[in-house]
Amino acid sequence: MGCSSSLSQKHAHVSLPLSEPQKYLVRETWETIEQHKNMVGKKTFLRFFEMNPDYQKLFPEFKDVDPVELENTSALYGHAKRVMKAVENAVSSLDDAFSFAAYLEELGRRHIARALKPSYLDAMQEALMYNLKDLLRSQWTKETEEAWNRLFRFISSTMVKGLQSP
Repeated sequence: MGCSSSLSQKHAHVSLPLSEPQKYLVRETWETIEQHKNMVGKKTFLRFFEMNPDYQKLFPEFKDVDPVELENTSALYGHAKRVMKAVENAVSSLDDAFSFAAYLEELGRRHIARALKPSYLDAMQEALMYNLKDLLRSQWTKETEEAWNRLFRFISSTMVKGLQSP
């Protein structure tokens, strides 16, 4: 009932839905992604808006920016950098689902003000996977794709829990 022991019970059963070989694939490919994470973040947002032009209006910091000029805005760069930091946190927390879930739920709560919907996270996942495939090329196998999709679905579903909490 609000005490710390009930809080820890809430997350005690949390586990990432990735096998050990999938965690290995995520870590291994992250070594390549990390070197290009800012570019991947920007390209992911550009792809996200290309696929869903109306979603640009959801971001006050660049809702009025011409899509052609969006790539060069510091606001896009900043938000893309924060998203990639969350992905980096996911990779570094593959063996600590409890702490990572708490972080993601809080991240979800912080997005309540932005009226984030699960469908936006699905679209972001699609855009990110498109860019990871483009970057990783020969490293992007069916197994790698499944591992990254599982990780992102965990991120999304846990953020949604935060969105739905008071």
